[in-house]
Amino acid sequence: MTLQQLKYFVSVCDHGSLSQAAKVLYITQPALTSAINNLEKEYNLSLFERKHNSMILTKDGEFFYEKAKVILEHVDIFERDLVDLSEKKTTIRIGVPPMIGSFLFPKIYDQYMLEHLDAKFEIWEEGSLSIRNKILTNTLDLGFSILNDSEHEAYQKEVILETELLFCVSKSNPLSKKEYLDISDIKNEPIILMREGFFQSRLIKGMYNDIGQTPNIVLVSSQILVIRNFVKINAGGAFLIKELVDPEDKTIVGIPFKESLKLRIGLIWRKNVELHLGAIEFVNYLKNVT
Repeated sequence: MTLQQLKYFVSVCDHGSLSQAAKVLYITQPALTSAINNLEKEYNLSLFERKHNSMILTKDGEFFYEKAKVILEHVDIFERDLVDLSEKKTTIRIGVPPMIGSFLFPKIYDQYMLEHLDAKFEIWEEGSLSIRNKILTNTLDLGFSILNDSEHEAYQKEVILETELLFCVSKSNPLSKKEYLDISDIKNEPIILMREGFFQSRLIKGMYNDIGQTPNIVLVSSQILVIRNFVKINAGGAFLIKELVDPEDKTIVGIPFKESLKLRIGLIWRKNVELHLGAIEFVNYLKNVT
């Protein structure tokens, strides 16, 4: 018994005749008759009473019809699930920290889509630390991450950008006049910080800990726009990468540190895990353009 035979049988039942079913199935009536006869012979059953031009189900045929419909419904669901699974495997699930999503990823995405019109992305806006965890649990295929620490043994990585953190304050803040800063200069300054799960948060807290201080955190957010707006009204200072400081914006000043807070940003993915074709193409693209 084949799925094709089941489909033929159900179609004959639904249309009540071989001729009508053959038209719908786009096959000849003799071919359809042969398929039904072979099905009956295989199980030694009489599925239809043949009366003139009509096909009437026997009791065995009624039982067979109900079971065949259930099987074909499950096959249809299974086929749809496989299509959905295929689409998920070609969709690139990528984690993008807000700071990177604000300036770097849109440029990469724009250029990539010019060459890969059928590419699909599912973007998760998370901190670097959260992104790493989601890659390990296979929730994400790829992710952008800060690579300054040594916690990358479980990942493959490709460095994309080297940048630095600036301390950003309102133009009205007295610190805005300084050319350089030391962490001790801002030990009591109100700080607007990225929430837990972001590498920046852990880095800044570690810097304060090194001088025996606790940062004066007045606001925690994961939204760059929110952070910038609170900096503008002088609610506190924030650590942002230099690419997010617009020299044309006269309301915010980004001040570098005497000992530059260098950051390495890269793309990471899990070691010893085979990426799907879409993710592989994106990784190879970044390797060629960086």
